[in-house]
Amino acid sequence: MIRLMGLRLVNWYHFVDETFRFDGSCLILGDNGSGKSTVLDAVQWALVADQQQVRFNKAANEQSRRSLYGYVRYKLGSEDEARPGQVRFGRGACSSYVTLQFADDADSRGDFVCGIAMEAGETDTHVARVHFVVPGATLDDIPALAPGDLVRPLRDFRQALRALPQAKPFADAGTYREELRHRLGAVPEAFHRLIVKALDFRPIGQVRDFVFHYLLDERPIDTVALQANLEHYKRLEAQARDAERRLAALDAICTQGERIVQERRTAQSHRYLTLRAAVELAETSVREVERQLEETARTQQRLEADAARAEAQAQFFRGERDRLTALLVATPGFRDIQALERDLDGARRDVADATEAEARTRRLLGAQRALLDTLLSQEARNVRAAHPTVFSERSLLGAADEPAVVSRLGETLAGDGALAGRDLAAWSGWLARTSDALAVGLSRLGDALEAAKDEGRALEAEQEQLDRGRHRYPEGSEALLHLLAARLRGAREPRPLCELIEVTAPRWRDAIEGYLNTRRFDVIVAPGDFPRALSLYEQHKRDFNLPGRGRVFIAGAGLVDIERVQAAAPRREPRSLAEQVVTDDLLARAYVDFLIGDVICCENERELRRHRRAITDTVMVYQNHVARQTHPDVFRRHYIGDAARVRRREEIARRLTELSQLVVDTARTIEWLQAIAVGCRRAALEAAELPAVIETAQRLGDLKARAAALQRQLDRIDRKELDQLERERQATDGELGRLGGEERDLRERIGACKKDLEHLADDRIRAATAETDAAAALEAASRESGDDAERNAAHEERYARERAVREPAEIRDVFDRQYRNIDSRVQTLLLGFVKLKTEYANAFGLAADLEAEGYAEFEAQRELWRDSRLPEYRERIVRAKEEAIQQLAEDVIFRLRENLVDVRRQVDELNRALKDVPFGSERYQFTLEVATEHRAFYDLIMDAGRFEKDSLFGADALARDDTRRTLTDLFDRLVQAEAREVKTELEARADYREYFDYDLRIQHADGTYSLYGRVAADKSGGETQNPYYIAIFASLYRLYRSLAPDGRPRCGLVLLDEAFSKMDEARIESTLRFARSLGLQLVLATPKERSELVAPWVETSLYIHRDPMSGAPTVLDFTKEFKRDEAG
Repeated sequence: MIRLMGLRLVNWYHFVDETFRFDGSCLILGDNGSGKSTVLDAVQWALVADQQQVRFNKAANEQSRRSLYGYVRYKLGSEDEARPGQVRFGRGACSSYVTLQFADDADSRGDFVCGIAMEAGETDTHVARVHFVVPGATLDDIPALAPGDLVRPLRDFRQALRALPQAKPFADAGTYREELRHRLGAVPEAFHRLIVKALDFRPIGQVRDFVFHYLLDERPIDTVALQANLEHYKRLEAQARDAERRLAALDAICTQGERIVQERRTAQSHRYLTLRAAVELAETSVREVERQLEETARTQQRLEADAARAEAQAQFFRGERDRLTALLVATPGFRDIQALERDLDGARRDVADATEAEARTRRLLGAQRALLDTLLSQEARNVRAAHPTVFSERSLLGAADEPAVVSRLGETLAGDGALAGRDLAAWSGWLARTSDALAVGLSRLGDALEAAKDEGRALEAEQEQLDRGRHRYPEGSEALLHLLAARLRGAREPRPLCELIEVTAPRWRDAIEGYLNTRRFDVIVAPGDFPRALSLYEQHKRDFNLPGRGRVFIAGAGLVDIERVQAAAPRREPRSLAEQVVTDDLLARAYVDFLIGDVICCENERELRRHRRAITDTVMVYQNHVARQTHPDVFRRHYIGDAARVRRREEIARRLTELSQLVVDTARTIEWLQAIAVGCRRAALEAAELPAVIETAQRLGDLKARAAALQRQLDRIDRKELDQLERERQATDGELGRLGGEERDLRERIGACKKDLEHLADDRIRAATAETDAAAALEAASRESGDDAERNAAHEERYARERAVREPAEIRDVFDRQYRNIDSRVQTLLLGFVKLKTEYANAFGLAADLEAEGYAEFEAQRELWRDSRLPEYRERIVRAKEEAIQQLAEDVIFRLRENLVDVRRQVDELNRALKDVPFGSERYQFTLEVATEHRAFYDLIMDAGRFEKDSLFGADALARDDTRRTLTDLFDRLVQAEAREVKTELEARADYREYFDYDLRIQHADGTYSLYGRVAADKSGGETQNPYYIAIFASLYRLYRSLAPDGRPRCGLVLLDEAFSKMDEARIESTLRFARSLGLQLVLATPKERSELVAPWVETSLYIHRDPMSGAPTVLDFTKEFKRDEAG
């Protein structure tokens, strides 16, 4: 048996150079803080040599902060007065040694010393190490001290170690641990873990956890090859799916191509019927034009004969009229009557003109008066009052007090007087000035109307932007946001500060808005994106195209370097303005604290001077020893948070209502003023016309008297003979007029016939051309279809059937419409066809004419993949699945069965060791049952015992339905999972420990028993500790003998700290008796009150006394004292 014989500590915590001698099991006792755990941690460190695995002083304190560096430099824990804030150490830069000596009772050649030499500096916490094993040596042989009892530095120790025969230094801990396990009797790697677990005391909680950590080692099964097979199967399945997708794509292409061919055939048939109907229509049109030509020529001949007869008769009546005129001229008094009639006609025309001038004068004067009333009306005054800056004082529009000349004009116009002289000139001047004022006013009102419309459009655009959750920001900030959103593509969306924060107290909203001012719009990006964002800002600031606003220069927009802000570690002072801001965005929080974290909110201006920076709720700001009131325009418009957006939407709604009413009112005013302006211009023109019209109207009386005198003279002349001749001449003139009209009508109709003949001649040419073109088109369509006589005959037969029930025009219209629909459908199909072929070519790499209507290459591909390649993939998939299931069975199932059988063997061995050892009035036995959720797979695994490994799950086994079904189900789940999930599933299946439910059976003296898992909560502290020690002893015993050739352990070292703290004497005795029966060497520390109960069962008892003044420890051998007490 290999036993630990000694321990030497040099510069290990408060031990300067101390050697502990062990003779078998050893009890280490002492007061709290004396160093018991320090000694056990040193042994643990020398045996484990892994800082990630060791747990210093954990039994005494779960939150222990002891470290290797603290042990080497003797960390005191108090503050170093010379260096405030730094922990004080008992040693400066130094070297330290922990050395163990082991002896083999059976063969001295197995004796050896192992340990770790360490060196730590003051500048950092790194500890340099040298691990070593020296066969056949003792503790005193290790050159830890140089001459003069100086602790040897690590570099010198390496050189001194080489001088020792067979000494083995190790640069890495892994090789050292392997050598140590080999010399302790070829113990497994779990040795290091169980040593730490034993020292790290835990009362047993769940038996399952204890079994997993102490009894059963993790035995991972290599599933790499199986995972590779699964991946191979997945690749084959993916290839098959790809082939199916390829075949589906080819089917779609060929189906589309076939449909296009069919549609083309239908279109050709419809095209033929359309053209055939067009030919017949053209032939009919030619015949109709020729008929019309013949009829029109006959009509022209008849009209020319009628015109000749009418001309001859008119010639006769013209001679008769000349005869009657000669008789009238020869009659006495005829010439005097003609002269009087001429003068009377002239007088009557002058009277009519004067009468019209008089009426015109009255209308003009009335219009002038109406215009003046309108210009001076209450509505005009209202317009002028609504727009006082628009109209000048020199205009009549809305004049409150009429000028004297205007009053006189009004009186003149109100009566029957007339404008003349200075009055007319003054009125014309006022009209001119008023027209000018109206023109200026209309221009200004038009500008105001457009400005209102522009403002309305801008507000509506801003309203839409608010509905999307964003304000309309100043031009620079808006442009920077657009730039970064389009180009940055960073870790987070660029957003302005005002969108990321909320104001909790309405009272301080104006203060926050006013103080932040333009910084409300500062843009925040992710810390890592700032350099790229700044570069984009610099590159595009001079000429950026901002949507809706054109090209702008980006200026005045802030880009936050949030990394620097965070580095400044801004903090939020009590009562600061930053406390009134809330946000879930960490970056925005940091920036707000940076900006206003030290701006203190004051109740009134008297408090401002108490702080370095402060503000009131009226936005009076105090900083840099200056108080300044912020202008209300800065904070009148709110931008921060949802409340600002709600308020802005309400403001926009109110303003849009106002603008709508303003636009309506202004448009109505402009329309009214435009009418007035038109009236002024018309009145000015009519005023210029008034003098001449008035002058003509004033001659009306004289003209009426002259006309009456001429009529009296004409009435006194005798006209009987002259009237008879005049009546005959008038009758002759009437007949001549009739014949002239008839002749003109005939000539017009003859001219129309000539034009019709010309047009019909052109129509005949066009009809003949159309007939030729239609025949040529029909012939071309026949050639396009391949001059297939049978097909053309079928088309003619179809046309004959249609012709029997429809006219050619209807046939043409119906089938042309259907042809166009089909052609449109074909074009759509062609677009989809080209898209399908292009997608296939891009996805699968086929070189073919993608724009053509043909699809022969794709049809050939479809036959190849459907008849050859896809079946080949499916065959390979089936074969790969069979191989993977076979490998799943052989590589996983068989190994699992070995492990599961070994579980029962190990538990049986442990129970045999516990069988005859009573613990007080109780005995203990571990139980295990197959877990319900794993029963089916467990049965499958255990059923594998019927087969040899080389033929495991061969044809006979795989043919069984239940076996096949279970393996296939597992295989399918593995295939459907992701690669990470596959590994997890396999690991879960391969962990043999998961297949059982574990418990500890407690056999009582009265023959009854209970299960630990059910009664643990009701047990006392000692009762819950007892199973722990039983289990850990049994577990370590099994570990030490697990790899021994003869099944007997060669080592039995166990480390325990704070052992048996709550156990009574009987339980301690039975536990230690059990450990001794297993041949275990215990090195343990117990509470002082338990030492007398433990000491009789150990060979060595060492007491550590620590001087209360110096803190220096002294190790005393109390073995004999305890023996005397026991004997007494």
